[in-house]
Amino acid sequence: MKISVHLKNCYGIRALRHEFDFTNGKALLLYAPNGAMKTSLARVFKDISVGQDPRDAIFPDRPSECSVDNDFGMPSDEEHIFVVTPYEDEEIFSSTRMATLLVNEELKRRYESIRASIDEAKTALLASVARTAGIRSGVEEELLTAFGAGPSDVYSLLEGFEAEVNSNPTYDFSGIAYQEIFNQRVQAFLARPGITTLLREYVAKYDELIENSLYFRKGVFNHNNASTVSRTLKQNGFFEAKHLVSLLDTSSERKEVSNQEEFDAVIVQEKNRIFNDPELSKRFEAIDKEITKNVELRSLRSYLDGHRGLVPELADLDGLRRKVWASYLISNEDRYGQFLDVFMKGKEELAGIIDRAKQQATLWHNVVRIFNERFSVPFVLEVANQDDVILKDQSPSLLFKYQDGTDQCEVGRDDLLNVLSTGEKRALYILNVIFELEARAKSPDRTLVLLDDIADSFDYKNKYAIISYLKDNLESGRFLFIILTHNFDFFRTVQRRLNIDREHNCLMSLKTDRGVDLVKAQYLHPFEYWKSNLHRNQTMLVAAIPMVRNIIEYTEGQDCASYSKLTSLLHQKSDSATITLAELADIINGTLSLDLSLGPGEVLPLIFEQAKECLNAPECINLENKVVLSIAIRLAAEEVMIRRINDPAQTDNLGRNQTLKLFNTYKQRFPSDTSEVRLLDRVVMMTPEPIHLNSFMYEPLIDLSDYHLKDLYRSVDALLKSMAGLSVSSAPES
Repeated sequence: MKISVHLKNCYGIRALRHEFDFTNGKALLLYAPNGAMKTSLARVFKDISVGQDPRDAIFPDRPSECSVDNDFGMPSDEEHIFVVTPYEDEEIFSSTRMATLLVNEELKRRYESIRASIDEAKTALLASVARTAGIRSGVEEELLTAFGAGPSDVYSLLEGFEAEVNSNPTYDFSGIAYQEIFNQRVQAFLARPGITTLLREYVAKYDELIENSLYFRKGVFNHNNASTVSRTLKQNGFFEAKHLVSLLDTSSERKEVSNQEEFDAVIVQEKNRIFNDPELSKRFEAIDKEITKNVELRSLRSYLDGHRGLVPELADLDGLRRKVWASYLISNEDRYGQFLDVFMKGKEELAGIIDRAKQQATLWHNVVRIFNERFSVPFVLEVANQDDVILKDQSPSLLFKYQDGTDQCEVGRDDLLNVLSTGEKRALYILNVIFELEARAKSPDRTLVLLDDIADSFDYKNKYAIISYLKDNLESGRFLFIILTHNFDFFRTVQRRLNIDREHNCLMSLKTDRGVDLVKAQYLHPFEYWKSNLHRNQTMLVAAIPMVRNIIEYTEGQDCASYSKLTSLLHQKSDSATITLAELADIINGTLSLDLSLGPGEVLPLIFEQAKECLNAPECINLENKVVLSIAIRLAAEEVMIRRINDPAQTDNLGRNQTLKLFNTYKQRFPSDTSEVRLLDRVVMMTPEPIHLNSFMYEPLIDLSDYHLKDLYRSVDALLKSMAGLSVSSAPES
């Protein structure tokens, strides 16, 4: 499996052509010094994953080229490329895949099947209701709006109609065309104070007529109830079964009705007596007059003219609306019953799924467990709303419990961020990365994961926790990793802990005038590598001087003659110029148990010769170059100060911290040499760490660029040569 990359003018990368080969392992490790190309490469893949063309952010006029191909058919999109940037670059990253990890696959499939069945039954019911109501679409939205329910409560709303439907109401408004009554124009009209008064007067007279009706009774049996009774009797063959209806009028006289036609005639006669009452008609005409004034309400006038029985109901429009919807559902009793059956059974089974999900160790819980067990932070995580995520489609959330000794307190995420250290916030950021990787691990497709200094600035425990987690994912085989870092310690640790093939899968970047080259990694253990190459690499030979000096200091002490002689190669002493390569070889052989032969000559000329060679070396690990440049810079600077001070009583036998003592004397004697003082101050600041090299501090030095050391060496060399009569034979002649 290979991924071929060709870039030109992409986020500071002038040119890069490389084939990432995963044949020898599913992880490639790339060390890139700061400013070389690391973050630029991550940004390129980030753009590719979202379908954008990479560009040159600093020089937008430069034409950019980008070609990324692979030989195993992996698409270049967000589903197959995941770029993890450092915490500082993308602090707010939050995985959108958390919900996919909530329940195990069996429960999730059953849950989705139940919801699909409920949705199907709801859709069928609402489609039938829509036809009854004369509404083409939007029944669900109208229901939710009409009854003030939340946007996801249509199921509860429909369930709530069950009691009203099953109560066998005597009203029947299923024949009402919904939009004739329930629209904004009608609602605004009925809400006017004058219309409200007219409706109250109409209802009062209507109630009076009902009270005096032969057969109707207020609140019990009105014209609407009578029509419903008539229809029910007919549907159930009441009169065909030779039954009688006994009607009791207000004078307690009974009238027996033996057929449908006679019963309907009695009802129609009583309705006409009421609605044709002169005073009630007068009140209707008053309402009708107000309706007629508004052209937009003419259809309402026509509709009410044929449905006089609706007028009393208009005084309570919300109540009428509920009766209308209940009537629609009753008229679709079969569909409504089917929906309720599916919904109630599904609701019960969903509750069981929730209980089972709570009891099972899901992938979501597994992420939380991984984080709690592996990362060192002052809080623990818990799953906060697993059942709500399943049942109500809510976004999943975590519960943070901050711990201080034996005390524990629940806190919100924002409050937690306010009290966490930067390292602890980084750990919280990694939590989202874990969610993302765990979700992607479930996919049958591979994902290319670019990690851009994911563990930068973490403490060691959390850094190793990240590496351990990466190892688990690497072994799963679901991912191809390109791990980018400018931290040599992390580079070396990841190689060892993940057992990444050093020969083929460990790379380093070289920044050249042409662009960036990715080459096979150099040494991972500098001192071991130097020791094996002292006989053929003179730069490493010079760089080994402070290393050997440290070993002698630890084993024999500073009073040892060999320690003093090596000190004279790191400071300008009276014997510095006379120390030979043969003497150096003897000290190295005695310390490192080697059989090194260096030939004739003195050591100082070799130091400056190698410093000159380092000026032309490309940017890479180059630990030995930084050490050699630092030694040469300090020797040349001390030579400048000793010659300029020209006072052996002040400059001889300075003991420890010789460079700093010379610098302080120089400043006191030549305060007007401001440019020289600034230059020498840089020497004092920049050279001690590379020269006082030991196994506890060399890794940070590798991460530092040697650009400033090269610049400083050129400046000190130029100062030395500019001082007439002060040049020294041991200094370079460049």
